[in-house]
Amino acid sequence: MISNADILKQWKSGPSRSVWVLHGEEEFLRSELLAAAPEIFVPDEATRSFNCDILYGAETSLDQVLTIARSYPMMAERRLVIVRDAERILRAKPAGTSAKSKKKQNEDPLPAYLAQPNPDCILMFDLEKLGAKNQSPFRELNERAQILEFPILKDGEVTEWLRARAKGLGRTIASDAARLMVAYLGTSLRTHANELEKLLIYTGDRKEIVVGDVEQVVGASRENNVFELTKAIGAGNKPLATEIALRILDQGRDQRQFLFVMLGRFIEQLTIVRELSVKGENERTIAEALELRGGAAYFAKEIIQQARRYTREKLDGALRTLIEAEFQTRGRHTNDELLMERVLLGIMP
Repeated sequence: MISNADILKQWKSGPSRSVWVLHGEEEFLRSELLAAAPEIFVPDEATRSFNCDILYGAETSLDQVLTIARSYPMMAERRLVIVRDAERILRAKPAGTSAKSKKKQNEDPLPAYLAQPNPDCILMFDLEKLGAKNQSPFRELNERAQILEFPILKDGEVTEWLRARAKGLGRTIASDAARLMVAYLGTSLRTHANELEKLLIYTGDRKEIVVGDVEQVVGASRENNVFELTKAIGAGNKPLATEIALRILDQGRDQRQFLFVMLGRFIEQLTIVRELSVKGENERTIAEALELRGGAAYFAKEIIQQARRYTREKLDGALRTLIEAEFQTRGRHTNDELLMERVLLGIMP
């Protein structure tokens, strides 16, 4: 996936298209790009208010958007029009047009604009989900606009995103510290960006962010987090694994589902590693399969060692144990401590 830094570099050198579509579930990356667009495309602050329009699908119509996009810039090289929540107007049918007019415009005014866009305007549509590519106006957008997709990143990708973002801010974050953040916070980039800002303040002039900083700022105590739990499970240390799991549960009832999700991911990783190891794949290939890139690839060695303790039958049984335990929690009161102890006994090597 192309990075925001690459997109910004392209914008600064001169955009290749007049119409852009930003879509995908990772809203944070889209929002960061759109926030940077006005300074890039309308650099003169004195004329920016005349030449930059930020509209919202719930508050405007497609006709109004295109009318603004067709207008000439005022004392500037170009105009910028950004439409947030654009699915509201891209899926709407234009009202008050005759049958003849509808036929001429393919029932939508956008295809006509895309055929001859205003070269002095950059028009950006921002939406979470793009419509079917075989239907208008999404068919025409795919043919004539620049489409940028922003899917939710996987764990390994978030780890590398954290390292890159820290570097861009003049710092470094250790691989295990970044991985710990992902294990504790999940894959929400907005959450990670906020926590990274706190870490920068906490570490002051120190250049590197380490595990201890994450423990203190993010609140992920190393002895209580899932990262250490899976390590204890993989090592076959039942007393330590049980102790850590119970401490996680003490943080709140919502931690039970969090544990199920993380343990499920752990079993999936072990299964992938075992299958690739049987085929004779090397550590680098296994790291790629686990989405562990860059510095995070270091952890592949640890997971390979853990996977050696499992047979395929044991992994299948571990997954069944986890599924059965999760099912037991639906619609009934359960003793979380006893439940988790049974889960750990069922998935330990």
